[in-house]
Amino acid sequence: MHYLVKELAPPVLNTLRWFSFKYGWKGNFKSFDEAKAQCTGYDESHILNRIVETTGKVRDGKAVYERDGIIYDEVQINHTLLSILLFVAGRNGNKLTLVDFGGSLGTSYYQCIKYLSHLVELNWCIIEQANYVEVGKKSFENANVKFYYSIEECIADGKNPDILLISSTLQYIKEPYNLLNHLQTFNIPYLMLDLVGYNDTEEDRITIQKVPPVFYGIEASYPCIFFGKNKLENQIKKNYDLEFDFISESQKYYINFKPFRYQGSFWKLK
Repeated sequence: MHYLVKELAPPVLNTLRWFSFKYGWKGNFKSFDEAKAQCTGYDESHILNRIVETTGKVRDGKAVYERDGIIYDEVQINHTLLSILLFVAGRNGNKLTLVDFGGSLGTSYYQCIKYLSHLVELNWCIIEQANYVEVGKKSFENANVKFYYSIEECIADGKNPDILLISSTLQYIKEPYNLLNHLQTFNIPYLMLDLVGYNDTEEDRITIQKVPPVFYGIEASYPCIFFGKNKLENQIKKNYDLEFDFISESQKYYINFKPFRYQGSFWKLK
């Protein structure tokens, strides 16, 4: 009977199973600043403290994986990221220097390190906001992981990046195209974008992302951009060639009632 009801239910009811009227991505704003002005409940210090707590448990072996302030019972392996890192390292004598732009306190590092420990050399360089860098330098640096305020500081420290990773970060930047244009001037051999949301038109869509308290212990909201895919890729194509793109997660999400899946792409310097 349950199967029959499911088959007969209108498609909109199935959509509502995954749609939240309170949380998720809302609106279509004219500017990043307009969206930001309507965001409420964002306590930056509280969120950082939550991430310090959960990442610290992973660092200390008391948890196996964390993401966005949530502890998980098992590592959610990012197979595409891991494959790309092994590919790049394999082309470089099993040495890898990665710039993780917006890498929090090392979420992706802890996600991958078990499968990278055989490398001859591994430099995981995280570029973050000042408050994250300060905490990172104090409590989360190790032989492989270093924190920097900028890519210029990273390179000045003697690091020669093989790949630039931008994962679930670009959409939260006020001027993402200016940032990309700046990062592209360093001509890093490979570039990987991951966990990017795209609009269903050629134009960017600026929304407010409302996050439930299960993530950070409080409700939070902040501007989030859904990119026109061709527009974003045309920026990257100025000095990179697309190797392949992929679906980052099979999970389907919604902007209002419009479905999307997070996507990623892998690029090689021309």
